[in-house]
Amino acid sequence: MTEQAQVPARKKGNWGVKIILVLVALLVAVAAYFILGAILPRWWSDVIAGQIRRDLGASVLVGMFYGFVFTFIPLVVAWQATHKAVSWPWKIVILLIAVAIATPNLLTAGIVFGSTESAHAGQRTLSVDAGFFTTWTAISAVAAAIIFVAVTILWAVWRRRGKKMKVLTQAEKARMTAAKNAEKEARDAERAASGRPTSGPAAPVDDAKARIKDVFDGKPDFDGKPDDHAK
Repeated sequence: MTEQAQVPARKKGNWGVKIILVLVALLVAVAAYFILGAILPRWWSDVIAGQIRRDLGASVLVGMFYGFVFTFIPLVVAWQATHKAVSWPWKIVILLIAVAIATPNLLTAGIVFGSTESAHAGQRTLSVDAGFFTTWTAISAVAAAIIFVAVTILWAVWRRRGKKMKVLTQAEKARMTAAKNAEKEARDAERAASGRPTSGPAAPVDDAKARIKDVFDGKPDFDGKPDDHAK
């Protein structure tokens, strides 16, 4: 009885530890959110401003690069999680990798749509030192998403067509095999009816003789098939 009473107590103790760990993790996540929210927008805007240096042409090119590359590649990586062969733990890992690759665009979105003091400071930095960066980042990100969807649809159509062609090819091979087998059975039946051999080394020789005789026997049927000359 004492051991049975200790088991529920241990289970309750384990649940208490798990609840405490979850609460601690949530507190750490919230603290990290506010800390990173106060640091990352300023840092990222300074990084982009240092790359562009108030060059409008560079702001367009850099915006196109970040917007397209860091949208298209994460979508391609995330798409790998849709395969049935990938287990759930690996699906989560793949999605986390995709989010990590998309970090530059997420940081830019945090600056553009953020309402914190750090986000507003980042907006001012980008508007002064990287004029067209955010605009062309958004345009290129949308273009990358559209291209990804188009490529995915074309790939699905191509795979479906390939499967249909494979089925048709297999059906055609089966039909040709069945036709050859039926022709062979009819030829063997004709040989058996005329007393000619149906198998062995003499069969192809006899078949060739019959075909030659069919061509040169003076009859109008030049079909290349042996005639039944049995009387």
